[in-house]
Amino acid sequence: MPPAAVVAVAAGVLTLGGGHVPAAAAASGKCTRTLGAGSGNLQRFVRRLHRGDVGCLRGTFHTSLSIHGGGFRLKSVPGARATIDGVVFVASSSHDVVLAHLRFRSNDTPTLRVNGRRITIRGSEVTNDHRGICVSIGGGFERWGIARGVALQWDRIHDCGRLPATNHDHGVYVEGAVGTVVSDSLIYDNADRGIQFFPNAQRSVVTNNVIDGNGEGVFFAGDSGLASSDNVASRNVISNSRVRYNVESWWPSGNPVGTGNVASSNCLWNGSQGNVGDQVGFTATGNSVTNPLFADRTAKNFSVPSGSACAADVPSGGTTGSAPQTPPSPAAPAAPANVKVPVLSGTARSGFRLDASAGTWSVTTPLTVAYSWQRCDRTGATCAPTGATTSSYTLGTDDVGSTLRVVVTATNAAGSASATSSVSGVVQSKSRKSALSLHRAKNAGLRRFLLRR
Repeated sequence: MPPAAVVAVAAGVLTLGGGHVPAAAAASGKCTRTLGAGSGNLQRFVRRLHRGDVGCLRGTFHTSLSIHGGGFRLKSVPGARATIDGVVFVASSSHDVVLAHLRFRSNDTPTLRVNGRRITIRGSEVTNDHRGICVSIGGGFERWGIARGVALQWDRIHDCGRLPATNHDHGVYVEGAVGTVVSDSLIYDNADRGIQFFPNAQRSVVTNNVIDGNGEGVFFAGDSGLASSDNVASRNVISNSRVRYNVESWWPSGNPVGTGNVASSNCLWNGSQGNVGDQVGFTATGNSVTNPLFADRTAKNFSVPSGSACAADVPSGGTTGSAPQTPPSPAAPAAPANVKVPVLSGTARSGFRLDASAGTWSVTTPLTVAYSWQRCDRTGATCAPTGATTSSYTLGTDDVGSTLRVVVTATNAAGSASATSSVSGVVQSKSRKSALSLHRAKNAGLRRFLLRR
């Protein structure tokens, strides 16, 4: 992975989750086309939506739907919630689509499968009365394609999966995807995982959600030679998992184990077997074990009192169990917080190069990173800047006998934070053997040249 790629784990909340509908349509939200249930064919209606269109629905549509186009919004008419009672498939050819303020329900599974690019599901409800998986992101990716930049925002995803639990049916199943964002949503009462990363989920961000009453909460996993990596679950309430843990992982024997998966700064409570399973392929850090004090969990009112230790982790809107028609303004941005320090790689020898990762940062706004390389003594102390400010550093003769480290500073609109890598090994001079071999090679070449004269 390129060093900058790790930053995308944190920055992806906004850079990947916008659903790039053209500005005029996005700004007004006014319906450019409207269809009522029983007055036309839904598939034909959606096929005729073009870039910049806002298609509005009224009533309940008892049909499945495939979406292949891009650049439009599909939503309910203002003041109502339309229902699509059938499987909705967003194909890999689809891009920059927003599905807003809708109710998705089906007798088949998954209720909603997304294989497109920059697809946003916003302010919507997804359920299937315990028939199977609700949301599959990148499902069947080997055939249907990797999903990229999918965002779920201010949604309610609930009562998914067969009962008794089968260990296969989840609320949100991130199967083959890059840069998925799940934020400010209520994910509850699903038979198995609330959110599962398996087997090929990369660089996802899960933040400010209530994930309550599922079989398990958040699950990192891999299989078939694949491993989910660099997924971050931060500042969520993950509670009351009924079957096993609130956060856990699974990597079958002989399979690669995921790297860079992090569960940080979450509010955890009352997992059936515990709050955090064995930390294999993920790191749990800075989490608190606290009763969130939901206002009325039975009625699915997941708001919490302002004094609750979990108050900063609940969604910024829709906590009463009804996704808002107009999403609330985002919460004030938070300054970057380091989750995983930068890591150095390469050979500590003059003439060779060291590379630095950016580390992992838990934030909800885009950030920039800056690098500052420092030269230290043999023990890693008495460090001073070298003047190098890129993610790679080529070692020279001045570095021989010293160690190197890098300081990465992440900055967004709310502030800055820095994290420092561990030091490299002591930098060695160029190998005498290598220099001697080069000398001999030059002499041999000279001899061959003289013999030809």
